Amino acid sequence: MERVTGSLGSEYVRFRLDPEAVLLLTEKFDWNLLARRVFIDSVTGFVELSKPSMAHERQARGMEGVMIAVARRGRPVAPLGSTRWRRPEDPTNTGAEPDACYYLGDRAERLDKIDPLDEDEDEHDAFALENPPDLVIEVERSSGDGDKPLAYRRLGVPEMWRIDISGNVREAVMLDLQAPDGPAELESSIVLPGATPAFVLEALALTIRRQFPELDALIAERLE
Repeated sequence: MERVTGSLGSEYVRFRLDPEAVLLLTEKFDWNLLARRVFIDSVTGFVELSKPSMAHERQARGMEGVMIAVARRGRPVAPLGSTRWRRPEDPTNTGAEPDACYYLGDRAERLDKIDPLDEDEDEHDAFALENPPDLVIEVERSSGDGDKPLAYRRLGVPEMWRIDISGNVREAVMLDLQAPDGPAELESSIVLPGATPAFVLEALALTIRRQFPELDALIAERLE
């Protein structure tokens, strides 16, 4: 078992179990009783329990503000928060909860056809099982993060952004998760054409500072 603190002060507990043990434990126990956010890979047995810090949540919610601003400019975007994702063949109560994730384009438009006020969750759950997010975002750097790109790749997620703004570090990395030889770094986004790492860092800073007119102008200039 490994206990680590992330670059933004979040607390992580990570360990590995035999995949068969993961199946047995998840049938009997809800890991969210122990942590606010969980990451359970039933293929490798990797388990991460995390307690996000305020700085962490500020960055994650800031990215949501960026994507909502993108949606205001006419692009279909559906923010999905920290939804837990798994494949249809994965055990119930396993899966990955990213810091933020989104449907873009067609999937966002198809999700809009499901009544968000419907108290029956079955339709949403069925949609999620068949439709992984187009984009997942992780906003904090810590040891042990190397398991996540491959786990999201197996889920069928096309793209991942890794963002870290802490101390003297200002970094955004975009990964093509479905590249033939494994996750590969991108110079610009595939799922959000026009977005580059530099754009993400600038847009996030404007959102956190609540400079919304400047954010709208940046999106109009870079993405349209």
